[in-house]
Amino acid sequence: MSNIAETLARVNAPPPEFWENDLEMGLGLLLPSIERDETRNEWIGQLNGRQMEMVCAALDLPVENRVRERRETLRGVNGQLVPFWLVDRFAHMKSRVAVVDFARKRLPPTLVNDCRINDEDHDTKALLFALYGNNPTDLRKVFHLEKIQKTGFARLALTTPVKQPETTFAEFLTPDRIRSLLTLFDHDKNDQRLSEFRDIVVDDGRPLLFIRRAERPGLIVKTVGVEHGFQPEWIILDFSQNARRVRISSASPTVPLEIANCLAGAYFGTACEYANEYEEVHGAQLRRLLKLLATGQADALEFVEITLKASPLDGASKLVLSDDRSIRQAVNHFSQAIGDILTEIANIRGIKVLYRGKRVGLVFDAASDDRFVVRYTDQRLNTKERASFEQLMRDDHGITILSTEKRSRR
Repeated sequence: MSNIAETLARVNAPPPEFWENDLEMGLGLLLPSIERDETRNEWIGQLNGRQMEMVCAALDLPVENRVRERRETLRGVNGQLVPFWLVDRFAHMKSRVAVVDFARKRLPPTLVNDCRINDEDHDTKALLFALYGNNPTDLRKVFHLEKIQKTGFARLALTTPVKQPETTFAEFLTPDRIRSLLTLFDHDKNDQRLSEFRDIVVDDGRPLLFIRRAERPGLIVKTVGVEHGFQPEWIILDFSQNARRVRISSASPTVPLEIANCLAGAYFGTACEYANEYEEVHGAQLRRLLKLLATGQADALEFVEITLKASPLDGASKLVLSDDRSIRQAVNHFSQAIGDILTEIANIRGIKVLYRGKRVGLVFDAASDDRFVVRYTDQRLNTKERASFEQLMRDDHGITILSTEKRSRR
């Protein structure tokens, strides 16, 4: 590790702690590759003009040159390319929405525009090179914010009335206070796992809290033998309405909710309990939606799957109709030939619709007499798509939808 630290220090790059702990990148596996001339030259040859321009700008090299000249210039700087190789590896599978949204807040508009591919898309790798050149530690924010684009969020609300403190919840959540409360929580939990505060981002007054916690036992296979430890769990708490509501993203069901209860209790000065939000929808609204889907009149939505708990066929077997493009024709044919399958909502386990090219599941949970709670697979959509999809369902179909994600205490 000392050699790695020296390599990074020579090029004024952040220390190993930044890459390995903050960004969870294994330097021991990555750095040997870029130190080989063949690998480095091959990588430089794969960079496009936009990407090379951002690297050259960050290294104070000429950016006015033609693409071929930029490539030759980069081949001559050798070790200075080490951090950009790491940024390239960091860029793998990162959400374009997360990178572009953050870059627009951090970089000059002209620079963001220089990384544009067309009217709709940006070159995320070029943007990450530019962000690194502007402030390397901004990659930590991207690392955290990118997580909210690919995970579902359970939605919960406080179950009892509370008195509003003088300070806002965002003001209350200082890093020192969060660390102190997490230490107290871990002590009381006493499960040999630690909750590590990693970041807090305030967006429109809503604090998003990022916590890394050991979850289940795991091991790492080494050259000789294995190393035992715990697999990490990322817990994201998205508070709103001064902690009266919270959205939770996590792998485990109970501990994240307990942490949210702990933080809210400390803020309000009384025991607090969050419970899953609950919005009932009348069956008539769902039948109307299904009719529109079956006749191709549901704007922006295509009917691509339906799952019945019991079919009208002999034996009442479960029935699934599914297609990549549309099941409208199959649904209508089935209804004419065998029987209607769209009116008995209680018999429908769920459907899937195609929205902006993505298959989104809708689940109908029975609530009371011909009333249902409609939940959807929000993890299939990024944050902007979730907001627009929820608004579409609410405005066009009068249906309030919630995430399929739920959290509860045992």
